[in-house]
Amino acid sequence: MTAELETIVANVEARQPLAPGEDVGAFQAQPLVNHREIYRNRNPKLGIDFSVDVLDFPGIQVFDPRVVRIAAGCNNELHKHAHESLFYVMRGTAEVRIGDETMRVDQGGVAFVPRWAFHQSRNLSDSEELVILAITDFGLTKAVLGDYDKRTRLAAEGADVIEHA
Repeated sequence: MTAELETIVANVEARQPLAPGEDVGAFQAQPLVNHREIYRNRNPKLGIDFSVDVLDFPGIQVFDPRVVRIAAGCNNELHKHAHESLFYVMRGTAEVRIGDETMRVDQGGVAFVPRWAFHQSRNLSDSEELVILAITDFGLTKAVLGDYDKRTRLAAEGADVIEHA
C-alpha cells in the first residue's frame, strides 16, 4: 500500500472531517465561474480546443471535480485513463464517445465513462461553449497507482491524439 493510500485509509478510519474549522462557504463552488486552470489543449487540425479547471475544496482526497470547457464546434482529445468519470453537462449539448459508441448528452444530462475506456467529448454547437462538470475518483486511483496520468494521458498539442474516425 502506498503512503498516499495509507493516509486516505487512516483519515477514513479516524472518522474525523479533513477540513475542521473551515467556513461552510469553502465547500461551495460556482462551476460556471472560472477556476484554477490545470490543462489546456488546442490543435486546429484535429478540432481540439478545450481547457480543464479544477474545483479546489478543502480536505478533498478521493474526488477530483473538474470543469471542462470545449469551444464551439470543437472537441477534446480521444484519450483514456485509469480513473472513472461522471460527466454532467452544465451548458450546451455534447456528443460523448465511449469506446466505439457515441451518445448525445443534453444540458442537465449525465454520462459515465468507465476506467480505461477511450473517450472524447465534442461540442455540437457552432456558436456556444460546452461546459461539463467532470467528477472523477482520480485522487483514490492516483493513491493506488501513483502518478499514472503523466504516463497515460495523450500528449498536449495533439501529437499522440487518435484522430476521430
